[in-house]
Amino acid sequence: MPYEEFIPGLVPMFSEKSLCITYKGFQEICGKPYYMAIHVPEVLSKARIECEWKLEHRIRDKSDLIRQRLQSSSSLATFLKEFILIAETCMQHVHSDAMWSDWNEEIVEQVLEIDSNKLLSIDEDFSAVQIGITDEGGRLHKIKIHLKTQSTTAVPVCITDLPHKLEFNWATNTRLKHVVEQFEATVLSYQNFWNTLKEIDEKCWVLEPEHPSFSATHRRIALGQNLSLHITVNCQQPSTLPECRFLGAESATAPLREKLNVNLLRWDVERSLLNNLQEVLDFDFPSPADTSRTELSMDCGICYCLHLNEEVPNVVCEDKRCAQAFHQSCLYEWLRSLSSRQSFNTIFGECPFCSHPIRVKMPAS
Repeated sequence: MPYEEFIPGLVPMFSEKSLCITYKGFQEICGKPYYMAIHVPEVLSKARIECEWKLEHRIRDKSDLIRQRLQSSSSLATFLKEFILIAETCMQHVHSDAMWSDWNEEIVEQVLEIDSNKLLSIDEDFSAVQIGITDEGGRLHKIKIHLKTQSTTAVPVCITDLPHKLEFNWATNTRLKHVVEQFEATVLSYQNFWNTLKEIDEKCWVLEPEHPSFSATHRRIALGQNLSLHITVNCQQPSTLPECRFLGAESATAPLREKLNVNLLRWDVERSLLNNLQEVLDFDFPSPADTSRTELSMDCGICYCLHLNEEVPNVVCEDKRCAQAFHQSCLYEWLRSLSSRQSFNTIFGECPFCSHPIRVKMPAS
């Protein structure tokens, strides 16, 4: 049977699911009531303590001592007396500390106004708060709010992973919860955009980015051997025609550019972006469900890798019988090692595979 004891100020509630008693209520510490919940299973020494954030923050350095007192106490009432003594010592130390100011108190009050399920972390010095919002698709979006020290009216700096910079209204009476509400509304406005890219990520061979962030608006989609399509999607209107750039040998990309121009009138904003692209190009994109990556032959012909840091092969031999792809940096270093002719930032030479004339620009790095 779970441990049970009468404690003034705390109401015991038995849970059949966890087979433990939870004491919930308030205890007075330094003249102020603080909410507490103590989960007690069959023995007191295995109890777990939860308390409101303001109290928890001030006693966290004493967690080992509190656990030691819990394990050595003969009753919950005895332990609570020692817990309150430890907590009051921490409170008195904080109130005597010049670093704890009205600003700290105000920040704590504002943090408590935010749904605790959304609060991910808060810095020890209260200089930053991190909030997490889960959207309709189950994706977790984070915002880190950097606060101006000793000023609750100064505009905070917000770090997010959104396609555009977070724009929020700020006035002297704006509170943290208002920033969180505006962030949540902005996340909601991008649902169609993220759902559109999710379909592409799941149904196509995406070459880059390798690990897309929520802010990434582009995708490079494999279409065939050493042939790909780079798209930049409008995050506000994701069903409209994206910016398209075909990468590969001219003999392979020219027909696709022609189809895109001729079939533009087929574009229907009621269809998904992926379906529209396949419709206007009159082309079914290779899918991980029916095509292996080795069939697409996208690896660099020099280093034999797909990804080189954040680079993927983007220079292709123009001879359609070869059409081998290379990383720009790999091909540049290869041709330079052969003392090939260079004009300004472009170096000229022969394809390492078939000796067809090839050229490459100097990498930006």
